Amino acid sequence: MPPFLSLTRPTIADARECVKYGQQRGFNYPRELAGRSDDDDASGGGSGSSSAIIADVASSSSHKYSRRRWVEDRTRAEIGSGERTYARACAALKTWEHFDLGWASVDANTGHSVGDGVCVRARVGGVWMRNPLEIVRLRGAEGGARRRGVKKRFSFAHGTMEGHVLAGEERFAVELMDDGRVYYEAYAFSAPAHAVALIGYPLVRLLQKRFHWDSARVMRKIGASCATVEER
Repeated sequence: MPPFLSLTRPTIADARECVKYGQQRGFNYPRELAGRSDDDDASGGGSGSSSAIIADVASSSSHKYSRRRWVEDRTRAEIGSGERTYARACAALKTWEHFDLGWASVDANTGHSVGDGVCVRARVGGVWMRNPLEIVRLRGAEGGARRRGVKKRFSFAHGTMEGHVLAGEERFAVELMDDGRVYYEAYAFSAPAHAVALIGYPLVRLLQKRFHWDSARVMRKIGASCATVEER
């Protein structure tokens, strides 16, 4: 059974099979935490209160992964400025361009609403892996954005399903600040959920960090292209 591994690039049909497997079996992390990665700190400290989320995972003593070491990753990058950049960045998230990294991808036609399943296809060391997730939160805010200094904000989060080598959740956001700056942010909490992840955990952690770095690079490139258009 899972993980879903292959030596050739998975097809769209393969991805759908992976999603079907995951959604038939449900989330592989505490269900009550679904969507928590997009909870904002009222004090303006950022999305997802680190100590609160990890503490709640640990308190779910009945969950099979509760005693594993849960970690968090957060990357925040300024990608440009202005309404044009913000709109373009939001469109990029909606079509999964931040996953278009060469070694990882998501079908742009999937994952547009809460409850939709998505499959992340990633190539690691010559082996292709498929991991099923489900959209658990989708938000847009304007004018009354919850964090001080934020004029507009778009975000969504997806949670891991059975069949994923990790357990947890990841949230992506784009913010237009009052001063015109635009930021991209990725936040995740996770723990190993399969022997493959446990055995190769140092590599897993490296790949998680690499994904955040590479996705931020893609979003900066998108922001730079908007600035170039405005200069013409």
